[in-house]
Amino acid sequence: MRAEMERRFADAAQIIYHDVQDESVRTEYASVVNEIETRGLLYPVTVIDGAPVYDGAVSYPGILRAIQERLERTSA
Repeated sequence: MRAEMERRFADAAQIIYHDVQDESVRTEYASVVNEIETRGLLYPVTVIDGAPVYDGAVSYPGILRAIQERLERTSA
C-alpha cells in the first residue's frame, strides 16, 4: 500500500497508523475517537484529514480513491 501511495501521490499523502488502545493516542485524537464512538463506527476506521470515511475494514482501493478525490478537490 505504501509503495502504491508513493507512486500515485508522492509527498501529497501519507499513511499513518494509530492504535486507539494506546491512551496517548486516545488523548491526542480525542475528538476523532469521540466521533467514531458516538457514531458507533467499527474499528478499523480510516480517517482522512480528520474525518472518518470508512469503518469495519480496510479497503485499499477505497482509500486510494478517497485520497485522489480529496486531492482533486483541494487543487481545484
